[in-house]
Amino acid sequence: MTNDAHPHETTSPRDVPGFRLGDPGDVVIHAGPRLSPRIVSVPTRHAEHLVDLVAGDDLFDSVTVLLETLDVSGLMVEFLDGEFGRINYVYPAYGPDAEHPMSFTTEFRHEGPAVLRHASATVGTKNGEPFAHIHASWLTEEGLAEGGHLLPGTLVGPKGMRLRVFALADAQQLSETDRETGFFAFAPTARHSPATESAQEPESASASASTDAVTSRVRPGELIDEAIVAICREAGFDSAEVRASLGSTTGAVFLDGTAPWPAVEFTHLTGSVRGALGDDAKVRLDAEVVDVDGEVHAGRLAIGANPVAVTFELLVLPTTCP
Repeated sequence: MTNDAHPHETTSPRDVPGFRLGDPGDVVIHAGPRLSPRIVSVPTRHAEHLVDLVAGDDLFDSVTVLLETLDVSGLMVEFLDGEFGRINYVYPAYGPDAEHPMSFTTEFRHEGPAVLRHASATVGTKNGEPFAHIHASWLTEEGLAEGGHLLPGTLVGPKGMRLRVFALADAQQLSETDRETGFFAFAPTARHSPATESAQEPESASASASTDAVTSRVRPGELIDEAIVAICREAGFDSAEVRASLGSTTGAVFLDGTAPWPAVEFTHLTGSVRGALGDDAKVRLDAEVVDVDGEVHAGRLAIGANPVAVTFELLVLPTTCP
């Protein structure tokens, strides 16, 4: 859900909540004040890098050091291939009451090799220090699919790991306490440079010829597909692809199934938008999520059915329609 795993009381797996449960896709109204804007976007130039990690590397150290190596203040990361060694993680759980219906489990540790299925990360700073928000799924040696929100101490396995890193030249990723939800959450801010200063009018997220991506934070209750179309329209992208994105929705509604309310965490979200500047935008989003039972679900998301639970961190890149 967020990059701070324990803002509220944690719960044990399969604890039965003492409040009424919603259905997948029901909006959650958080106890804090409703904040605006609901979508925070920053246009940016970006560069893609393939990065190989080796056995025994600390995953969090390995991705956060890339901020200095690539001389940027924000990264979005797709995990392409490889193996975990040790995994420290939590996954979504029911919260303590109806005003705080979602939280995280207590910490789990998986020891031994596990094959990467999917993972995505946002990398920036928290309290002035490099920090990473990572969701992942994996296959155990017994062939079980597991997943969750990774914690420091997670290690790369014997076969190493390959990442695709999107370095954001003009955007900082800052993790701060969100008063609406009570969780920490990443949000982008402009990293001032000649490119961003010439690209942006005040209060605008429109892209210019010098920027080739938009990174965004979407607040609770916004439908994820509608948010992506809105981001494209504001940026002037008629067609675009979604890459290296992660966050949470209130359960999940796929074309062929659901995952339970109140929250699932996305290990990845990819897809495309066509005709965003017209009246009939076409959105296709493929996702994998981890639910409150630790179960992993994957498929194509239903349109108009998946509101954000706590936050969503998006990377949107313009494309040319064939």
